[in-house]
Amino acid sequence: MPEKDLEAYLDELKQISEKISDEDIKLADAVSLYKKGMAAADKASKLLEKFEQKLEIIHDDESEE
Repeated sequence: MPEKDLEAYLDELKQISEKISDEDIKLADAVSLYKKGMAAADKASKLLEKFEQKLEIIHDDESEE
């Protein structure tokens, strides 16, 4: 299965946030969604770190020219 892109993780987090905001959600469901949200946030953060590293490399390469 291909890795999700940043936008997919952000969409997932938005959906989870909307579900958790439901007043009628059961506690067990909220906890499960929270865990999924934390995992998605962690993966999104790691993707952002990769993008930042790539941008630093590009910036360094351009500075050397």
